[in-house]
Amino acid sequence: MVISDQVPMGKRSLDVEWFRRELEQERQFRLEQLISLSYQAEAPRSTALGEVRAALTAGARRALAEIDAALFRLSRDTFGACELCRQTIPSYRLIAIPTIRLCLPCERSQENHQD
Repeated sequence: MVISDQVPMGKRSLDVEWFRRELEQERQFRLEQLISLSYQAEAPRSTALGEVRAALTAGARRALAEIDAALFRLSRDTFGACELCRQTIPSYRLIAIPTIRLCLPCERSQENHQD
């Protein structure tokens, strides 16, 4: 995700419109990426290239779903709250990954349960 040079934080509060703009820009990029990949899929190519294209398409679709979920959280005023514990996600994490859903302790807890 490309993040603009503008500072996204006001005085200890999230600049929701900044995040919305960033997410909308990334959403547009992913939609254009999917369109490009679908046009490329029509051209005959090698099997290996087709597999790479399929992986890129799957990644773009996942990213698009994460972006849409973040935009939904923005519309519901739940953006910036951990989906598990409801604690506030630190702004530095949101700036780095605007689609993030979990605070660091909950993310680590989930990773430990997956191992």
